[in-house]
Amino acid sequence: MKAMLAAWLCLHTLLVWAAEPAAPRIGVVLGGGGARGFAHLGVLQELEKLHVPIACMAGTSAGALIGGAYASGQPLAELERQFAEADWETLLSGRPRRQDVPYNRKQSDSRNYFDLTVGFRDGKWRLPKAAINAQGIDLFIRQLTRARNEPSFDRLSIPFRALATDLETGDAVVFDRGDLSLAMRASMAVPGMFAPVEADDRILVDGGMARQLPVEELKGRCADVLIVIDVGTPPVAREQLGNFLDVLDQTTYLMVARNSRESLAKLGPQDILIRPQLDGVSPADFGDNAAIIEAGRLAARAIAPQLVALASTPDQYAAWQQARAQGERPRIDRINVAGNFDFVDPQAMQQKLLIGSRLGLGALHQKLGEVFAEGDLDKLDYTLRQQEGQHVADVHLLERHTGPNYVRGGLELRSSSQGDATFSLLGEFRRSWLNSRGGSLLGEAKLGEEPTFGAEWQQPFDANSPVFLSLGSSRREKRYSLYVDSHQPTAELIRQTNTVNLDAGLSLGKLGEWRNGWYASRDSLALGTGFRGMLDLSDAKSREQGLRSKLVLDQLDNPRWPRNGYALQLEARKPLHRTDDPNPQPSASFMIDTVTTDRHDISWRFTLRGGYSDKNDAAEVFELGGFRNVSGYQPGELLGHQMAFARGMVSWRVSSLPSALGSGLYVGASAEIGRVWATLPLAQDTRWLPAGSLFVGADTILGPVFMGVGHGKKGQLTGYFNLGLEY
Repeated sequence: MKAMLAAWLCLHTLLVWAAEPAAPRIGVVLGGGGARGFAHLGVLQELEKLHVPIACMAGTSAGALIGGAYASGQPLAELERQFAEADWETLLSGRPRRQDVPYNRKQSDSRNYFDLTVGFRDGKWRLPKAAINAQGIDLFIRQLTRARNEPSFDRLSIPFRALATDLETGDAVVFDRGDLSLAMRASMAVPGMFAPVEADDRILVDGGMARQLPVEELKGRCADVLIVIDVGTPPVAREQLGNFLDVLDQTTYLMVARNSRESLAKLGPQDILIRPQLDGVSPADFGDNAAIIEAGRLAARAIAPQLVALASTPDQYAAWQQARAQGERPRIDRINVAGNFDFVDPQAMQQKLLIGSRLGLGALHQKLGEVFAEGDLDKLDYTLRQQEGQHVADVHLLERHTGPNYVRGGLELRSSSQGDATFSLLGEFRRSWLNSRGGSLLGEAKLGEEPTFGAEWQQPFDANSPVFLSLGSSRREKRYSLYVDSHQPTAELIRQTNTVNLDAGLSLGKLGEWRNGWYASRDSLALGTGFRGMLDLSDAKSREQGLRSKLVLDQLDNPRWPRNGYALQLEARKPLHRTDDPNPQPSASFMIDTVTTDRHDISWRFTLRGGYSDKNDAAEVFELGGFRNVSGYQPGELLGHQMAFARGMVSWRVSSLPSALGSGLYVGASAEIGRVWATLPLAQDTRWLPAGSLFVGADTILGPVFMGVGHGKKGQLTGYFNLGLEY
């Protein structure tokens, strides 16, 4: 009897369970939208608060970034922290932080070269493959996902799919296994902005081109109810199509709008569509991630009653959360290096990436970043595998498409309301890896004001040695305007200098370098215009040779418009022989520059410069005058054998610029003071001359642009327009 009763109770329980409807499987679709995709994170946070379990996810572009990181097991709070702390300006520039670049690759950055380097190889000119190099973004994604590599993405904490587009056919490509970071990067490869991703013999670009909202990957497969989050850029009204950026945005919208409508048409009445309020938010506004995440939260809260209906019990949700596995934190035991090498020495690369102890992912990424900063690689990709109980990183190197012969150009403009105006064209040629020991050649030319030609061959003892030898030569023509008791030039001196240097140096890596060596120079000084009798000057020629020592430290983030960092330059020369002076005296110069920017985007910059030379050396002179260089005086109006100068400057970034145009708009002011001793041509000393300026400026793709006014003691109120660096 008892046995029959127990059997009846079990049967009754089974019938009750069978009568209860099964909880619907919930799938989440994350659409593309650039920085607007941060709203996905806010929606997911609200789903967690409401205890809505997710059975599977699919993402395109920015949706692949958020979805892949979350599906890999990352907590949402940790993702929000990493997005907030990321240096988006550096990541999206496609370049390493300048402070991390070896000095020999940034020593000419102070010249106003354009931010475009072309190459010449195999008889062809080469342009970069994309506007933005994705190396930094690749490593950032791998850090988010812990470099997960799975035989099936169903084994992630949440089954996941990422969508990319085949560039040859236009078909959608679904990633469901393999390297998770690679899948996410391929889905985010915006054509023209980022280089395509090659995988499985396909060339892949942004998934939004084929499927902006990957509803089809979840509908009826792993989900009964879909939550679709659409963060795509809305269409631009006709009256708002005011510039080429608006036209590009509208073109992008039209390309993805059709496939988005097709995907949304597949939604059923039980499915939920969320469109966060993102008016005025651009796909490029990565720095505003906190506000965009909040917009996602607000959008989910607005439909909370619909979402609550999908919630599970606290116990069920706790069990779902506990089942989410983040995966292990891999420790790298060995690095293997591979690649198709045409000019980079593979043994040197293997040596650079040699490790003596186990590395975490962060340390591995730092080492890869250091090699990338050397400038001859477009990419250092890697996959992780296990071999005999060890974690092995197989690193694949891709040489820079424009290497090893790099060419870039630039220009400088300078004018003032007092009639001074100059124009110069700039050019640079750099050849790296002249030999397996890492030899390099640098050539520079300047045409216009102050014509200059120079070349330097630098040869390390081996590719990874900090010790090097250097042989260089240069030719420079400098015109000095001479002022006598007025602000109008009375005469003009023309100085031509030819120099040869032979140095032994010590590279200080990304900090700078210290070199010591021998130099020989030939100077000629001639009066170009003016009256010789009045100035008591005659043409002079001299030859000199001697020893020099030069220390350079450079940790400015951007020498043309710095916002953080410091720079220092010290140089001393001891002539051993000079034809026009039997007892030549040493000369020296220094420059110290430091700048910092606070949280209000206000930058404070302080500069000290000075120099000393022999009064009998007519060729070695220092100058002051010009915009922010004792403003109110003309460039070179204060000319002498000794000089001291100090400047404090403050600037405020009032607005950012689209990345296609530059970085920011500024207003600022400077306070300056300078003095010159043993002036030319009268051999007099000036007093300390206070000066100052007010200016507006922009850091543009053509270089820093300034418009301002300045005035100094006994100077003139002067207006200035400059393109390029002005000290």
